Amino acid sequence: MKKAKTDELLQWDRDHLIHSMWPMGTNRGVVFDTAEGVILRDTEGKEYIDSSSQLVNVNIGHGRKEVIEAIVEQLGKLQYTTTYWGFTNTAAIRCAKKLAEITPPGLKHFFFTSGGSESVETAFKIARNFWHAKKPEKNKIISLYHSFHGVSFGTLSATSLGMGRLWKSYGPLVPGFLHIPSYYCYRCAFGLEYPGCQLKCANFLAETIEQEGRDSVAAFIAEPVQGSAGMICPPPEYWPRVRQICSEMGVLLIADEVMSGFGRTGKLFAVENWGVIPDIMTMAKGITSGYIPFGAVAIREEVYQELRNRQTPFLHGFTYSGHAVGAAAAIRDMEIIVGEKLADNAARMGKYALGRLREEFLPLPAVGDVNGLGLMIGIEYVEDKKTRAVSKKVMEISQKIQDRALRDGLFLRVSGSRITLSPPLIINQEQMDKILTILKPIVAEIPQMA
Repeated sequence: MKKAKTDELLQWDRDHLIHSMWPMGTNRGVVFDTAEGVILRDTEGKEYIDSSSQLVNVNIGHGRKEVIEAIVEQLGKLQYTTTYWGFTNTAAIRCAKKLAEITPPGLKHFFFTSGGSESVETAFKIARNFWHAKKPEKNKIISLYHSFHGVSFGTLSATSLGMGRLWKSYGPLVPGFLHIPSYYCYRCAFGLEYPGCQLKCANFLAETIEQEGRDSVAAFIAEPVQGSAGMICPPPEYWPRVRQICSEMGVLLIADEVMSGFGRTGKLFAVENWGVIPDIMTMAKGITSGYIPFGAVAIREEVYQELRNRQTPFLHGFTYSGHAVGAAAAIRDMEIIVGEKLADNAARMGKYALGRLREEFLPLPAVGDVNGLGLMIGIEYVEDKKTRAVSKKVMEISQKIQDRALRDGLFLRVSGSRITLSPPLIINQEQMDKILTILKPIVAEIPQMA
């Protein structure tokens, strides 16, 4: 009886539901039905360990009754009011105050959104608006190779990951966006080795700004850790150097913390790992741990005062900006992350996992590199460890890895040739060991998958 129900659901799915990043009219053949902690269950009762926090957003784990109760309580009091035209609501105000208590110093003013793409779009508009009154020609946005900032038109124009695949059907894109090499040390675009490279990737930002003209570049945006590209971590000097360049050359620095924020890297916000304070910071995902759509943009004091002193309306907004229910969920989510010290647990579990991966996985014939920060961990598989060559069948192999993991009870995310681990921040050592136990034989068999 149960199987018939699943088959019927899957058919309805094929008939009516369009999936992101997946061929229309098809699905993976699994219907998730319930979840708790780090465990997902499908309609057949099979359990899967969620080693990716879904889209790296379920930071507090599945099924936390505290957040669910906060949502229900807010729905019982006030469901929705606009925050347009100076109107406000209690939950949005309290959420902004709570955020101000935990964000890096100087980032105490917030614009609320419904998610990551909206947050990044807002950041771009703030950056251009900041310069418009003084230097309207100062409007270019620089981002990195391998970056992912969203799939709306502005964010897609800044996104470099999968350029041909994501871009080709939607051009032309928004003008004024440039891309430069990222901090991908394992595959350095300049053919250099760290630390002898003298941080060429960061210094190239200064060269690009100078080449384009300081009076034409509004902002530089980057993820503290490149998440969708496979959890690529920067060298420790990268972010301090970028902050210095942007300050000296009059360019706003945007930190895209949509994925890395709210404890994911072992700090509440990833930029805290390097003591860097951006001018604008985007947030979403972990702000409600995916329980309900919500996002935010933080603006540094100096930027905020410049905009405020103009005494003109901020002509930007979304219907659901400052949604009361989303704000209530975010407040409770932040209380859990801070109160249970989940950032500290992310640091501990990340260090533990990296230790095992370097000792047990790195010697495997197909593993070329392992790196990570907190619970943003990447394992890069290669065809040849000496040349670091990637198989021409990389997409096919990655699909096989994911399918095998799913069969063995592991919800796994693979990006290109990088297998990623980003479980909920509540994960314990026993659960991490189970993830690695399932994953190791799969990684060991990669050479046979080609």
